Amino acid sequence: MELIKEMEMYSPIPAYPSKELCQLLRKQGKHLSVRTELKITKVFDSGDAGGLVCSILEEKGQVFIVSLIHLRIKSDHPLSGKILAYQKQRIKSISRSRRL
Repeated sequence: MELIKEMEMYSPIPAYPSKELCQLLRKQGKHLSVRTELKITKVFDSGDAGGLVCSILEEKGQVFIVSLIHLRIKSDHPLSGKILAYQKQRIKSISRSRRL
């Protein structure tokens, strides 16, 4: 996918966790806020079921994998528009598949 190649060119990409991701990670003992800056270091296509997933480096050095839809990219980042378009399309796709 072209977006993966572009993201790899800009790696590491600063990103912030969504509220939902913070809540999920809290249950796993990781305490992040929506203001915690993360770094997207790798991007993988996990297929139709999972979409694009990212390897994330947290400021304390922890690494974890998360779906791109659970991350926010700064609006001034060169890929912010393309990533936001992907996220909206992916969320619509998930929503449609749940209705079936």
